[in-house]
Amino acid sequence: MLKSALLVTTGIIIGAGSVSVLAQGNAKHYTVAEINVKDRAAYEKDLPEAIDLIKKGGGVYVAGGFDKAMVRTGTPAVANRYVIQVYPDKAASDKTWDGGLSAWIDKHKNIADFRIIEVQGVEMK
Repeated sequence: MLKSALLVTTGIIIGAGSVSVLAQGNAKHYTVAEINVKDRAAYEKDLPEAIDLIKKGGGVYVAGGFDKAMVRTGTPAVANRYVIQVYPDKAASDKTWDGGLSAWIDKHKNIADFRIIEVQGVEMK
């Protein structure tokens, strides 16, 4: 009887862990773009193209813009534009990156320095 109870309990724990892993596969995916724009007029002229690529990939702007970042603690901000975007999942973010956003950034490296940080969303418990 005790052995059966242990097997059932183990099965429940493994099943719950599997559901958690599967759910994380569908977790929202965030990108934080740290952009030091050197030629604002040229950057703003081509920005609608980047926004269209992000929208086509399923991305949504959450926060950011020019000169909107505030440092609460630590070293000062190193860029003049920060943008946070959310995607339905990592696959959508990858699709956006591979679908033209990477090329757009490469094309604009002479007018801005880019650092893109990606992070998977988690559910608060």
